[in-house]
Amino acid sequence: MLAAEVEFMEKGFVAAKTTDIARRAGVTHAMLHYYYRTKENLFKQVFQKKIQLLADSFVTILSQEIPFLEKIQQGVSAHLDFLAANPRLPLFVLWEIVGNPDRQETCREVLLPVFKKVIEELQEILDAERRRGASVPESAQELMLNIVSMNVFTILSLPIAMLLTETREEDRDQFLQRRKQQIVRQVLSQLTENHK
Repeated sequence: MLAAEVEFMEKGFVAAKTTDIARRAGVTHAMLHYYYRTKENLFKQVFQKKIQLLADSFVTILSQEIPFLEKIQQGVSAHLDFLAANPRLPLFVLWEIVGNPDRQETCREVLLPVFKKVIEELQEILDAERRRGASVPESAQELMLNIVSMNVFTILSLPIAMLLTETREEDRDQFLQRRKQQIVRQVLSQLTENHK
């Protein structure tokens, strides 16, 4: 499945070829077809795995017994760390949803249940904080969209940001750490304005 992941991330669904995936995996094309039947099935499994890993990194933190603001801080950090470790994923997802109408339904099938699960978990936490008297955002969806937007844009724009700030490739991790701290501060400042 790793060979398929690399092929899809590099080329997208349309340009990826099952013969290239089989060659990369060191198996015959017939064997690949036997296990997955179609390129669509293989794509869906790869896509589902990546999206599930992304969601799990956030949900695991939300389920921990730690203070609310710490959950948010760790969730933002885990999300950006995952994207930094999978830098092709945001552009791949964007391309498959926006640039490839045939893939939209597959993306929707995979993304919606995962996104809804994360939103439900986060909404429960926000509701619990509100019952304790904290003034927190009412919409988990809006909070999550803010976090995802900032983190995804950081990864999508990273090559340009590094060029404009004259950051060398060997300093990429430190650059990302600084961006992560800034994003965490921004999210927490929005929450702490009224969170007492």
